[in-house]
Amino acid sequence: MSSNSNCCCGGTSTASPCDTAIAELPRYYPRQLITPDDLTLEQNYFRDRMRRHNRLLHGWGVVCGALVCPATKTNADGTIVLVPYNVVVQTGYILGPYGDEIILDCQRTVDLRTSGVSGVTGDACLDAPDPWCTQVYQTPSSSTNTLYIAVQYKQSMMRPVRVQPAGCGCTDTSCEFSRWHDGYEIGVLSQCPSCTQAPTSSATQGLRPSSRTGQTPVGTNLPAIDLTSNPTCPDCSCGPWVGLAVVTFNQSGNILTIDNCACRRIVTSLSQAYRSCTGLVPTVTSVTPTSLSSGATIWLTATGTGFYCGTKAAFAATDPIQVVQTNVQDSQTLNLPVNVATSATGTVNATLTVTNMDGQSSAAFEQSFTVGTGSAPAPPTNVTAQTHTSSRASRVSQKSSKSD
Repeated sequence: MSSNSNCCCGGTSTASPCDTAIAELPRYYPRQLITPDDLTLEQNYFRDRMRRHNRLLHGWGVVCGALVCPATKTNADGTIVLVPYNVVVQTGYILGPYGDEIILDCQRTVDLRTSGVSGVTGDACLDAPDPWCTQVYQTPSSSTNTLYIAVQYKQSMMRPVRVQPAGCGCTDTSCEFSRWHDGYEIGVLSQCPSCTQAPTSSATQGLRPSSRTGQTPVGTNLPAIDLTSNPTCPDCSCGPWVGLAVVTFNQSGNILTIDNCACRRIVTSLSQAYRSCTGLVPTVTSVTPTSLSSGATIWLTATGTGFYCGTKAAFAATDPIQVVQTNVQDSQTLNLPVNVATSATGTVNATLTVTNMDGQSSAAFEQSFTVGTGSAPAPPTNVTAQTHTSSRASRVSQKSSKSD
């Protein structure tokens, strides 16, 4: 990590990554001679697709974190005081206007008298000065000053390696950087980035009002959306900077105010949005058939809604009908083999209750049955009756069919 001063050490390309779209992907085949250009094209193809996806579907701005706070230090006596001219940018995740991911994985201290600091994501969290540049400070002369903290994506070449010589020349033993590393630059600007500034009141008309009393209407920092026409694709004219905060300080460097909202664009993220379920309450609407045979096992079909796997059905303990097993056919059908007491005759009133595995129970369903004597009705058509025969009977049947 390094600090940026006015000696202009290093630099960031001003070319917009979304000015052109890479739509060409290498096709590999056996015995192909693969060159660095082929591999680089493949990387750039997928990188360009991800940038375009971020920019057009998710937008750009602060996703989370990246708050700007006053910098503090602890004196020898244990008291904590503010450091003049210094603010701290906390960790966060930002999508740049070009679709780049900006990951602030370390808290960075920024001196308002410099042009900012730069860093590499994944490096050690140290605010070390740039060894190649002497830091230059510009002390403001006004009694009250206002500056803007912003961040942009920055890519750096790292990890130099010795290139294998191609010949016997003295220049064949040069070094090449072997890695591109994602990073960032936190800048101290004189004005808020143009596309981060809050729109005028006329741009917020036609927005959906807030459903919560006392809160800001939803989308007050967004222009009105016309749902009757096709939207236009956003351009890349806003530049690479994402505003974070507005800082005011006096001539002595004392931080007066830090506004983390006035120059900040926030991306609407669904990472904190979720829902949970409380279980579906089952219902029973009918039970068939209503004609039963005493002392027999009868198949009943219960219809309703909200039946899950593992659903259990039961008649009241005092009823002469008891469920042997609950078979869930689908969310609206239960097949119930029940035992009818031998002593049951005539009209019998029974109460059926269905309970899902999560403990949600249906309301008690009352049904009148007519119990008589005679053969039991056949099982429902959607239940396969299983017939078990002895092994001896099976061998006799097979022998008989062979003799025929």
